[in-house]
Amino acid sequence: LGYRDSSFFLREEMERYARVLIATEDGSAGTKGNVLDAVRADGTAADVICACGPLPMLRAVKKYAGEKGIPAYLSLEERMACGVGVCLGCVTKTTRTDAHSRVNNARVCVEGPVFMADDVDLD
Repeated sequence: LGYRDSSFFLREEMERYARVLIATEDGSAGTKGNVLDAVRADGTAADVICACGPLPMLRAVKKYAGEKGIPAYLSLEERMACGVGVCLGCVTKTTRTDAHSRVNNARVCVEGPVFMADDVDLD
């Protein structure tokens, strides 16, 4: 889990289900830095990665997962005006062409919000 400082939440809840690593930007709890700094410092080998957060972090997680050959699920945060895919306000670029429209886009509110890291183009 990564946070700006030690005023984080969910630690106890998450510890019921998994071994938890904490990273804080200011170093007030866990590893000083981001979640990938904590993972690298611990030497943890993951079977799968699930991540949500700001786009720069998701880019870094996608890169790390690709380098390590770890499947990763990314939850994208986009503005969803209609919530049913009609307005196309939440479209994100994908790495695969849609069979119907033949474009590399997916609606986060319909096809997501969680995508395999290899399926989304975050650049």
